[in-house]
Amino acid sequence: MKKIRDSMSVGILGGLIGALCMDVSSLILWRTKKTESLHGHIAGSMIMSPIKLNQRKNFILGQIFHMTVASGIGVGMVEILKKYGKDNHNLKGGFLSVLTWGFLYIFGQKMGFYRMNPRLTKSSYSEIWQHLVYGLVTSNAIVALADPTIFSKKSSINTQALIQGKNRVRSVQPIYSDVNADSTESPKVIN
Repeated sequence: MKKIRDSMSVGILGGLIGALCMDVSSLILWRTKKTESLHGHIAGSMIMSPIKLNQRKNFILGQIFHMTVASGIGVGMVEILKKYGKDNHNLKGGFLSVLTWGFLYIFGQKMGFYRMNPRLTKSSYSEIWQHLVYGLVTSNAIVALADPTIFSKKSSINTQALIQGKNRVRSVQPIYSDVNADSTESPKVIN
């Protein structure tokens, strides 16, 4: 399989795959009455009244908005993985997704972004779970789809700097010393 070299394309595609898995999880939980609404309802409530979201065309508009936001967060996840490395990508993806949940749902509800707010505690737990699914799937999709050269530049530079830094620590000379720590120079004689 050919790997994708463009980091933005990888982020958009990875975020879209994560959103699809998140929506499948949401649909299962919604059908089993473990949550009050789907993501198309919640995202759509930012742009229209909740009563209109029962119509299929309006729900689809909310779903498109939800997937667009998820793809944008995927681009952000690629940048995090580029900067800090793709090691422990599950931890980084899970953390970013739960952080996003905190911002979108807690801060978003307080600021009145949504006209539809979940009232039951089980819906909040469901949202945490679904965002965790999104983060894990998105980070794994990004690592699987991306060309290794996207991530290798920063990690190899950091590794080289760390190795060089360890070597420098061994040759550190004390500031206040009468004796030179460098063995190549002759010691100074104190009178």
